[in-house]
Amino acid sequence: MSAGGFSANKDATAEEQSILDSVKGEVETQLSKTFTVFQLMHFQTQVVAGVNYMFKVRCDDEYVHVKVCKPLPHTGKPPFVMVAVGGHSEDSELVPL
Repeated sequence: MSAGGFSANKDATAEEQSILDSVKGEVETQLSKTFTVFQLMHFQTQVVAGVNYMFKVRCDDEYVHVKVCKPLPHTGKPPFVMVAVGGHSEDSELVPL
């Protein structure tokens, strides 16, 4: 990872799945869809004033790439979706949006 850049892909963990679950409604709103399956496959991180995440998510019959910002704890602000892009496949490379 270069300074300020995103990390390599990391395996999904319960902590990151929880962050992703907290923004599911925002993803569904941005994509105008409702998902039954919302499973984190892998992710990348970028440390900034907080942490930016790039998530690759299995959503029913497609894969979605989601960029989420988790602000620093002292702000008291919850994670939020910066952008969500649908229509990806299992083989789509996860690249920062």
